[in-house]
Amino acid sequence: MKHFTLSLFACGIGIAAMAQSPSHKGEALLQDVPQLAPAFRTAAPMPTMAIAEFSDRPQLPLEGQSTTDIEHYMSRELVVERQVIGITQYDLQSNAAIDDRMAGSGSAVSAAWTMSLELTPFNDRGTGYNFFDGNVWDESPYERIESVRVGWPSIVHTGNGREVVVSHPGIDTPLHMAWRAAGSGAVWTEASIPSDLVVGKLWPRMAAGGEDGNTLHVICVTTPVANGGTIHQDQDGALLYYRSQDAGDTWDVTDMVFADLDSSAFANFSGDTYAIHARGNTVAFSAFNDFSDTFVMISQDNGDTWEKQLLVDFPVDMYVTDMGLPEIGEDYNEDGLFQEFFNSDGAGDVHVDTYGQVHVSYGSMYYMDADTLDGTTSYFPGTNGMAYWNESMGADSAQIVAYSYDIDESGTLDFEDDIAAYYVGCAAFPSIGSDDAGNLYITYSAIMENFSTGAQNYRHQYVIHSNDGGTTWNTEEACDLTPDIDYDGYESVFGSISPDVVDGMLEIIYQRDFEPGLHVRGDLDPVDINDIVHLRVPANDLGDCADIDFEDWVGVAEAMDPQDIMMYPNPALDQVELIIDRPGAHQVTVMSTTGQVVYSFQTTATLERLEVGGWAPGIYLVKIAQGQQQMVVRLAVQ
Repeated sequence: MKHFTLSLFACGIGIAAMAQSPSHKGEALLQDVPQLAPAFRTAAPMPTMAIAEFSDRPQLPLEGQSTTDIEHYMSRELVVERQVIGITQYDLQSNAAIDDRMAGSGSAVSAAWTMSLELTPFNDRGTGYNFFDGNVWDESPYERIESVRVGWPSIVHTGNGREVVVSHPGIDTPLHMAWRAAGSGAVWTEASIPSDLVVGKLWPRMAAGGEDGNTLHVICVTTPVANGGTIHQDQDGALLYYRSQDAGDTWDVTDMVFADLDSSAFANFSGDTYAIHARGNTVAFSAFNDFSDTFVMISQDNGDTWEKQLLVDFPVDMYVTDMGLPEIGEDYNEDGLFQEFFNSDGAGDVHVDTYGQVHVSYGSMYYMDADTLDGTTSYFPGTNGMAYWNESMGADSAQIVAYSYDIDESGTLDFEDDIAAYYVGCAAFPSIGSDDAGNLYITYSAIMENFSTGAQNYRHQYVIHSNDGGTTWNTEEACDLTPDIDYDGYESVFGSISPDVVDGMLEIIYQRDFEPGLHVRGDLDPVDINDIVHLRVPANDLGDCADIDFEDWVGVAEAMDPQDIMMYPNPALDQVELIIDRPGAHQVTVMSTTGQVVYSFQTTATLERLEVGGWAPGIYLVKIAQGQQQMVVRLAVQ
């Protein structure tokens, strides 16, 4: 039974009685998953604005540290092809659910991400794009594909051979679309998706479907008031739907608000808390909410009609911040008050497999609104458990298939005091793909108990799979796809898998840098260069991946150009930045003028920082090598 907040006062006696027997939905779902000890289950404020721009902050040296007392046993070697395909200083790829940032497979793979190589206010922000032709990726891009500033690209391939990118240009504008023949190198054609609304549209998601593969389905939300927008049809953030049945040439559905999702059922929708996917005439999208129902909408006729199914039935309808929740939740932090409410963490994905079956995954989260005067709500970032649902399971009946691991087997998760602020759970940002046989694959980002900076724990990128349509998963043998033999101090987030797994290869991209958290929101870390990394993973070798070998180059190494390698400041006093403007793995060797090796390492990153404060003043030779290609740069240390 649901509770309507407008009648809370009138039903006060009934609510008080119900508080004696709270729902244990989340507790039952997460009971077998490692969690933080109750004393460390602390709430943190949720942001009231989805996006903000921040000033540049001085770069600070980071001190990464890793424990090494974890043993790994190799029973099969998983060889992963890995390559940096782009960079960005704008490090927010999503406020919650990660979009499909990979399209295609085999000899035609397109990747897209939000990119800026300038500093605040990131005037050059737009879609970073790269293409893989089956042999090599193109060179890393340094300019967006659009002629205007945009963000949040969603990319698909259509049946007629197009690659289409939809993004948002601003708080009071229509959605932006760019397209061309996939991988052609031709100039992108640009246009706006038609709209009769004055209010802006933000954070789009797109899927390609229809019998001929040329139908584009797009969802987004109207610009919320907190982001400079206005109320639309009594909703502060209304979810809109658009459809084109000719790959974007014309649009037969625009500005549509679903009857099941209007102001009579939902007060608002937040940015990026939804996902969409289509295959043939089956199209589905999910909304992953906090203080309202989490659900999936499914159409079997290419978007003409829709059916809604609940994933998490939030017990209070039409709740808005500070309205006051009845004490009918759960006592997640064991403080004696039943005021925590279970729901999704906002970051999820939806997928239609080859049989037309709909699959959904999302992170678990507890929320509360204990202070009804502060204008904010709270979430519990230490909540651990990633849920999975499909149509055969029925309403409100998900299962946990992944989580952050209790690596030291202490019985609880043992993290540093501060958890990097992505506003999601410990296992988050799921992205789903499948192959023609119906095998399922989910990538996700999980907090690592055994790797930290000393202040915050790192996240690594994982993948799990199911060979029986989602009935069982290899949860306990999930593959960590982002370890590094020499240095585990990488933060790996915003992973996105190409929905179509072809020729037995998973195509995945993710964002990595050296510090947990973000510059653009949340922690407000110092600005840094983030790598956009592509992984090509053989699905047949996922059965056991306790040890992974990376092949850090795909293709033939190009001849080095002097402009490819930069070091500054030079002369250096305490720290020097080495920029290797080339894809692939490079061996870096620092030698004194007498030939003594001072420092040596391998890297796939575009930017490496070398701490030289402890080196003797003088001239050093820095050799950068890739196969038979190499270059030597002189470095002066003061």
